[in-house]
Amino acid sequence: MGGKSFFSAGFTLLELMIVLGLAAVILAIGAPSFTEFRRNGRLTADANDFLTALQVARTEAVKQQRTVSLCATNDPLAAAPACSGADDFSGWVVFADPDSNCVIAGVDDVTQTGGKAAADRGRVVSIANGACLSFGANGFMLDTAVATARLVVYCDERGYALQGGTNQSAARGIEVSRTGRGEVVRDPARLAAWGLACS
Repeated sequence: MGGKSFFSAGFTLLELMIVLGLAAVILAIGAPSFTEFRRNGRLTADANDFLTALQVARTEAVKQQRTVSLCATNDPLAAAPACSGADDFSGWVVFADPDSNCVIAGVDDVTQTGGKAAADRGRVVSIANGACLSFGANGFMLDTAVATARLVVYCDERGYALQGGTNQSAARGIEVSRTGRGEVVRDPARLAAWGLACS
């Protein structure tokens, strides 16, 4: 009977070094792209949440046949959220506003809240040219005593810089027309013309 030979299955040291070298190159190329992807995803999510709130407020105004407003708030998770009067729409609340004064009369008037509380806002910031948007029974925007936020920007540490590999701004701007429709703006020239410092 001949002796049995055993072969060990595994990598040689040279093969292991080659694999580790390739992994390092792939990570060096992919990590910045993944970081950019995550940052863009956060901005898109926050801007889309605001657009959804805008549509909810407009739809509710038509459905209820009365004024419905959307205002900035510091704590959207509060049992009785209040309008902050600030121009930061990182947190927001949609509510019935029959007096058109952008003040929440009672918790029963609140339709929807969203965004983040002031303590949880992280890297995405928001700035607007007003603190409240009000919609009439026909779905059109109303002018109120509180400054109307027709321009809202969401950005991170990149500010208005171009998104990598594109001619579009990394920031997400939202322009609300008189008819109440929101449009996402990423053109750097248009955003710069708004004069909102987002940093």
